[in-house]
Amino acid sequence: MEEILQQLLQGMEEIKKTLQQHTAILQQHTETLNQHTAILQQHTETLNQHTAILQQHTETLDQHTAILQQHTETLDQHTAILQQHTETLDQHSKQLDYLQQRQIRIENRLDNELLSKINVLFDAFELRGDDIARLRKHLDERLDVITLDINYLLGRTARQETALMELRKAR
Repeated sequence: MEEILQQLLQGMEEIKKTLQQHTAILQQHTETLNQHTAILQQHTETLNQHTAILQQHTETLDQHTAILQQHTETLDQHTAILQQHTETLDQHSKQLDYLQQRQIRIENRLDNELLSKINVLFDAFELRGDDIARLRKHLDERLDVITLDINYLLGRTARQETALMELRKAR
């Protein structure tokens, strides 16, 4: 009978050690999760900075649009002047060509440089969102598994404690 009790006590000690080990592992996972949370916050701050940059680019594009509208108004004024002053046709024609070339350069720059950069920023933002979702899902799955293990060990410990108490009462 004493041997059984000693075996039960040894089993309880082993379970206690296992629970302590699982608790340490859980604490390590919690620390890892906290580190990942900090990293996610840093990434969120980076995304917020990128959003601010995108807003600045949008404002720049709005300014360029206003400039283009001003240029268009200038072209309309020049057209009216050309109709009124046929003797200065050559001079105004040169000015109009110059303004059109500048407009084309601005439009080409918008098409070639800024739009591609904005698209790259949007793609990066979308990829970060996907990475964060995958990481969160993985961490949730790991936490669920650990929770199930702890619940199993707690249930097993409770059953063994009940069995030990019954053995003590039977003695």
